[in-house]
Amino acid sequence: MMYEVLINELYKRRTKGIKLGLERVFSVLEKFDNPHRGFKSVHIAGTNGKGSTSKIIYHLLRAHGLNTGLFTSPHLTRFTERIIVNDKEITEDEVVRLIEKIKPFGEELTFFEFITVLAFLYFAEAGIEYAVLETGMGGRLDATNVVVPEVSVITTIGLDHQEFLGNNIRSIAQEKAGIIKKGVPVVSSKQASEAEEVIRKKAEESGSELFIYGKDFSAELKSMSIKGINFIFSSASSLQTSALFLPLIGLHQLENVAVAMQSFMTIYPNWDENYIREGLKNVTIPGRLEIISEKPLIIFDIAHNPQAAQTLIKSLQIITDKKPVLLFGIMRDKDVSGFLKSFENYASKIIFTVPNYERALTYDELSERLNSYSLNLSYISDPVEAFKEGFSICQKNPNLYLLCTGSVYLVGELKEFLGEKTSHRRLGEVL
Repeated sequence: MMYEVLINELYKRRTKGIKLGLERVFSVLEKFDNPHRGFKSVHIAGTNGKGSTSKIIYHLLRAHGLNTGLFTSPHLTRFTERIIVNDKEITEDEVVRLIEKIKPFGEELTFFEFITVLAFLYFAEAGIEYAVLETGMGGRLDATNVVVPEVSVITTIGLDHQEFLGNNIRSIAQEKAGIIKKGVPVVSSKQASEAEEVIRKKAEESGSELFIYGKDFSAELKSMSIKGINFIFSSASSLQTSALFLPLIGLHQLENVAVAMQSFMTIYPNWDENYIREGLKNVTIPGRLEIISEKPLIIFDIAHNPQAAQTLIKSLQIITDKKPVLLFGIMRDKDVSGFLKSFENYASKIIFTVPNYERALTYDELSERLNSYSLNLSYISDPVEAFKEGFSICQKNPNLYLLCTGSVYLVGELKEFLGEKTSHRRLGEVL
């Protein structure tokens, strides 16, 4: 099948590694008359929350009748998840057509650069009005940063991809703030003081109006359950909505939805609260505090750094008083010590497994990193067998639930086992 052949070729481009820079993307886009200039865009960077925020903004635009594209990464189970137009994933046939169209000009493109060009071409051909674009990594030199958006959005910044972006919050914030463009408004999550200072300075230099969560707009949580959150959004301009419902779980989603709403309202002043309500109801984000089963309780989440793990735990402690059997697999470039430290006094049992992905941390590597920890940890190499063991433990003990987390690749593998349609699940990049 041609799709299989071409996707495998695309997969091999990952051997080119990460080449941060925009010249190659600009050059190829120019060959196609700059399709990224044919639509308005919303550009989102950040360490945690950018996927959820992107999806919410997309649904708000769709609910107001706008033809909208969504470009996110990585995917959980299908490559086609990454590129959506008006609620429909790109088809495999369209992927084939566009790969063949780009190939003569894209020999030097990395994997992520190639699929970014592919998404822009697809969006332009579809005649969309808005594209919601999630950065792959960083911001300043990310392949998506060729656009001049209607609004630049920066979600919570933490320590991640330090080998590429810098080893402290300030340097990482400088990379993320690189998506800020002259005169384009900026919406930011609440940030550590040094990250906020960087963003504020960049916005001032660019003459960009800046809105920060907790200062210029906010959301008040009314209630949270395993069904979602009820909240009220308000802004410094005296705007306050009536109670709204978002079918996502987690305290962090309160901030994400507020950032998404402020971003949307900034670029679309003719918004309607009834349409906002409708758009929020349609938001689903697999792998983000996703309830897989209630009896026994099974939760999937793609948290993969200490900051995300701590936020996850705070939410879990609100929605259930049960203790988790923690099943985790993680990539070797992550802060596994900090990640596990978050669960040290929360998890009843920890099971380590190794996702079927070349960057996955092995048991020997884990042992080397945890020699100073005294965690009660068991090891089952195969994720499916590890899942079955965790499931069995929770079936026998009603006071426990199964939490599967640590990597998008682990969650994708388990969703495939549970029957999710998959295609090239392991085709990914450094995320």
